[in-house]
Amino acid sequence: MEIAPKMCFECLQQRIEADFSGGLTFIHGLSDFPLPFGSCALVQVSNSGGEAAQQFVLNYVPYSPDDCLARYVDEYCVLEGGDDSAIENTKSLNRKQDQADVSVGISGDKNSALDTTSTEYRHSSNGGRNIFLKGCKTCIISNKFSCLRIITSLAPTAQIGYASYELFEELASSFSSGSIEDHILHSLNLLVGGKSAGRDSVNFLSLVGLPSFKENGFPGCIRHPNIGPILGMLKSSSHIILVLPKTPYTLDNILYYSPAAIKSDWHVRFLIYQILSALSYMQGLGMAYGNLRPSNIMLTDTSWCWLKIGEKQLLNSKLNLKEEFYSNPTGGFCFEGCSAHALYADLRLSESNNWQSSFYSWWKGELSNFEYLLILNRLAGRRWGDHTFYIVMPWVLDFSFKPDENSNAGWRDLTKTKWRLAKGDEQLDFTYSTSEVPHHVSDECLSELAVCSYKARRLPLSVLRIAVRSVYEPNEYPSNMQRLYQWTPDECIPEFYSDPRIFYSLHSGMPDLAVPSWAGTAEEFIKLHRDALESNRVSCQIHHWIDITFGYKMSGEAAIAAKNVMLPASTSTMPKSMGRRQLFTQPHPPRQIITRGTPEKKNGSTKVTDVGVKHDQLIETNYLNKLEEATSFCENSWHLTPNYNVYSNNCLKDGPCENERLGKSSEYMSSMELDFAKNCGQTSTIDSNYLLENIEVDDDNSLGYQELLLWRQTSSSKNFSRGAADDIFSVGCILAELQLGKPLFGPISVASYLEGGVLPSSMQDLPHHVKVIVEASIQKEWNRRPSAKCLLESPYFPNSVKSSYSFLASFHLLARDESRLQYAATFAKRGALKTMGAFGAEMCAPYCLPLAVTSASDSEAEWAYILLTEFLKCLKLEAVIKLIVPSIQRILQASSYSFV
Repeated sequence: MEIAPKMCFECLQQRIEADFSGGLTFIHGLSDFPLPFGSCALVQVSNSGGEAAQQFVLNYVPYSPDDCLARYVDEYCVLEGGDDSAIENTKSLNRKQDQADVSVGISGDKNSALDTTSTEYRHSSNGGRNIFLKGCKTCIISNKFSCLRIITSLAPTAQIGYASYELFEELASSFSSGSIEDHILHSLNLLVGGKSAGRDSVNFLSLVGLPSFKENGFPGCIRHPNIGPILGMLKSSSHIILVLPKTPYTLDNILYYSPAAIKSDWHVRFLIYQILSALSYMQGLGMAYGNLRPSNIMLTDTSWCWLKIGEKQLLNSKLNLKEEFYSNPTGGFCFEGCSAHALYADLRLSESNNWQSSFYSWWKGELSNFEYLLILNRLAGRRWGDHTFYIVMPWVLDFSFKPDENSNAGWRDLTKTKWRLAKGDEQLDFTYSTSEVPHHVSDECLSELAVCSYKARRLPLSVLRIAVRSVYEPNEYPSNMQRLYQWTPDECIPEFYSDPRIFYSLHSGMPDLAVPSWAGTAEEFIKLHRDALESNRVSCQIHHWIDITFGYKMSGEAAIAAKNVMLPASTSTMPKSMGRRQLFTQPHPPRQIITRGTPEKKNGSTKVTDVGVKHDQLIETNYLNKLEEATSFCENSWHLTPNYNVYSNNCLKDGPCENERLGKSSEYMSSMELDFAKNCGQTSTIDSNYLLENIEVDDDNSLGYQELLLWRQTSSSKNFSRGAADDIFSVGCILAELQLGKPLFGPISVASYLEGGVLPSSMQDLPHHVKVIVEASIQKEWNRRPSAKCLLESPYFPNSVKSSYSFLASFHLLARDESRLQYAATFAKRGALKTMGAFGAEMCAPYCLPLAVTSASDSEAEWAYILLTEFLKCLKLEAVIKLIVPSIQRILQASSYSFV
């Protein structure tokens, strides 16, 4: 299998600068790997007029002419009668007409419908592009439709063309202006208002379960509201660049740093409903999402859910997406002369997410301290390049003396935090005793100010002016390592153990950072500093530093004793994308120290005497005690390697089994296309009255547990692939974690379950109604798991969840705020909030009210007035005080607001 190569972040930055003519600002790379290698980056566009800069994610997918995604992009990049020179700088090609042509039911003309569903080449009048090719033999994206149909369905919002800054500006402008899907919301506004509307609104409503969710969907060109939008597919010389909007959070972030942000059981159900709605759509297309886990679930600023779409969904063919590039991290895509591989050539990190394996390797001395600390940083969510949440390492020296293991001089005490060493016990005790909220430490163990000061000689001056001081004064930055260590209470960064370039200044007026006198050059210092980190002296103590940085001394009495209580966030219910994460709840075991031998002088000669004991010579009792301690520690920390997926050995990951895929596609497509053609001209019965009927809420107080048990007995899965069933297993695991506050499965427990049917004991802690859903979703036999559609229709989801989703799904199109406000006000005026009931209206209010507050024009003010009036009519007094009154106060405080 071909390997999916990655770039070091520096070469990724250079490639982005080259592809977009320096018009984009590289913020930092994105990767799940402990080292700074990856194919994704966060970039920024600077807008004029004082507006806030927009940020986007670029995902570089290697270009191979034979792959489905490359063929798809090439189809849109080729102009009729053009050649490479003529189209080199071509901007995006408008696909609106093509999208309209293939949209489900867009035309009542049967001949037109049959033309759009042809499996042969079809030439468009717009540039001669071929919309659909026959399904390729190697594609496993879908077992029903050709790969190009599915790519269009997953990325209908993407502009396609050759990578250029001009094209990027165009798609960024479309995104910021809300013009991408505004036509759909305009059609919905007409429909809700009782006016004649186009097919866009009906097609969209069919995606969100109106009139009902479909087991077998047909690929259209309207994005499902819970499928993450791809804004662009841009072709460069060696890659296809997927352009994605940046979301402030992932579900992973919420679970780690702000679990209280998911406020109630209702919000858990609402989130799971959104995930299932997206999966139901994908299952209807004959495909699986694959590798569904909290890190792939993006959350917008309103906590609306998007499933992230990337190469795993769009390129499920020749590339080996297991990312086995770590043995050679430069992967052939770095620029010539790149030094990244040399910097990390001695490391033996692998792609494995099995933390237990890494721990045992470190504990036995097979993995270095540096490597193990990088793995702990990854588990804690810390990120290379992100100065606000950077990789943290311990200072192990104070640089006053050359490190010597036989002397105490110059070594840092690793049992105490750097804050404690810098501030002193007396000052920390005073802070703790006099603070309104008792704490010793107010900031993170590594602040943005410290990181940028450490890296000052390599960072652009524009970054230093923002993060350090608005006026650039080079003499204010510490000039040598000892001064740098004394200057800050913050910990170290990994570059001081690996990259000598951090000492050399790029700026005039700022001299190179001086190394200690006992190290002649930066390269020599890095070696000596790294040797100190890997020394037996540090190895004997490093577990204490882990306890105060990632472990049990971060909370409770242990944190008080270690003077390590941090000032908590002001509101625990606000979602966060970063923060201190406590990985361990019991003391971290010390590393096994194996002393090979030390030189001993006798009678003027030197010989090596074994003063320690080798691993296989340890006293058996002592070793077994230490092994038992390490094993207990690992078992207690199993949650660091959560398991959300199961796969059959006979099936490909992220896709259907081979015997399911072959032989069914053509037959299935033919019957579906004929059904589509027959029904294409039928008039839709969906109107505003129908929508109101479908969001009506009856008495929603009961859980319906008996109904849930009955549903469980009758639930079944039809037309279900193994990959889709594995997605349902993931949903069950995510639902359980949202309820339990910890993962349901680890590597050992999932193996025990699959082999012997032994469920984790934590299943007993789930509420009864949740347990029914989870047990159904994680059935050992994959074909006994319910489909996404079956789960959506289960009694687990009360009517208030379904009606709120029907109301809010349209609200989350990529459209203008004005259009969203008009939609909410128009639908509310038609009686939607009243029909939903007080509870459903209260759940929808946080999504709608911010638009009423920020409205500016006269028409927007009128819609805001209507929306507020409708909420006042149906909300209970407590909700009015909590939600409406603060919104009205903010409106009155806004001087630019004008009411009609």
